[in-house]
Amino acid sequence: MVRRGTWIVAAMAAGCVSGPTQRLMDETFRAPAVQALTTREAATREGDAALTGPLTREQVIALALARDPGLVARAHRVRAMLHGARAEGALPPPELGAQVWNLPLARPYALGEASMYMVEVRQMFPAPGSLDARARAAADEARAAVAELASREQEVTWRAAQAWADYTHGALDHRVHSDHLALLTELLDATQRRLAASGAALRDVARVETELAQTRRRIERIHGELAQARAALNALLRRPTDAPLGAPADLETRTVRVPLGDLVARAARVNPMLSRARAQVEAASARREASRAEARWPQFTASLGYWQDPQMRPGLGASVAMTLPWLWGQASARADEAQENEAAEAASAREAEVDVQRELGVALERLRALEREYAVLRGQSRPAAQRSLDAIRSAYVTGGSTLLDWLDASRTLLDVAMEEAEVSSNLAHAAADLDRAVGDALPRTLLLDETEVAR
Repeated sequence: MVRRGTWIVAAMAAGCVSGPTQRLMDETFRAPAVQALTTREAATREGDAALTGPLTREQVIALALARDPGLVARAHRVRAMLHGARAEGALPPPELGAQVWNLPLARPYALGEASMYMVEVRQMFPAPGSLDARARAAADEARAAVAELASREQEVTWRAAQAWADYTHGALDHRVHSDHLALLTELLDATQRRLAASGAALRDVARVETELAQTRRRIERIHGELAQARAALNALLRRPTDAPLGAPADLETRTVRVPLGDLVARAARVNPMLSRARAQVEAASARREASRAEARWPQFTASLGYWQDPQMRPGLGASVAMTLPWLWGQASARADEAQENEAAEAASAREAEVDVQRELGVALERLRALEREYAVLRGQSRPAAQRSLDAIRSAYVTGGSTLLDWLDASRTLLDVAMEEAEVSSNLAHAAADLDRAVGDALPRTLLLDETEVAR
């Protein structure tokens, strides 16, 4: 009996959750993304007063993250998985049984005439080490869910950044056309003065008025595009699509100045896709350990009972039963299955690394190409167009150039400014794509200073 009790205690101790596994579950529960659940739920109830003033990209992204219900749902799922991990590491519930023996066949309800009464408590003890391995596997799967939560954060951040880029593009386009409208108004004044002084053709005035009308029409179209971008941002912020939204506080063009090697190292540390892949590999490894333990060691069931024979003294009874996992091959097949799953997850992790590196490289090259294009527009095309316009404007006042010359020069400057605004927006989109590829918010710096323009 002593040896049997020792076996039971040893099996129970071997099956319990270990300290490292418990720490893994606690660390996962304390992950910042999971702990931010309460803050996010509270943010959905905050007022929108701050959104009517000048806005920044960081402000919009932070609020979009705080109000996203998908993040709240995923945080709850992580918590649920951690509760499941604790359940995996716990012993199965004991069983309480009662038996009555040898009741009269003619009167089975005559419990007082039974020959034996028995009450028994039974407890099953899984294979040594299996409970800890399965709890660790569940905790690693919860870590993978935390990575999915981080992936959702990146998705929301990317969507908010893309919507913000469209919003700032509309604001830039509006500024460009407003400047062009002011230039055409100046041209109309000059044409009217020239008409009064020298009797220039009335068709010049009509031509400028036509250009003014077309520019006003484009501005109205831009107002519609701004309304669409505002509606998209409001939807991300969980507000009515027609809710008032402040103008961008800063329209300067920015880029990411981080070397490729640093980007790759940063992605290896924080990219949610890679984090999830690594957690899945570790979970599969833990499940393989659990399956191997269950194929190598039997499960024990111990019972302790109270026996009462009406004609004899009462007594206690004990029994031990065990499974035979070495027979029929089911347990070994499960272990082989777990090993193949581990190999599959390891291959998927390597595939994820290749995908992240490819996406990162493509996003970075696109960003650098747009930087070069913007530098040419800002450093060469715009100054040249402005010099041409200034020269023609001065000559027009003295009669040295025609109205068509001035209109062509103003259109050229408008085209360059519109291209600059579009490239600036594309740079914002490309920087957001790079953030997503790395898996982290990268620092932004002003794209052009005087030195870069000179180069």
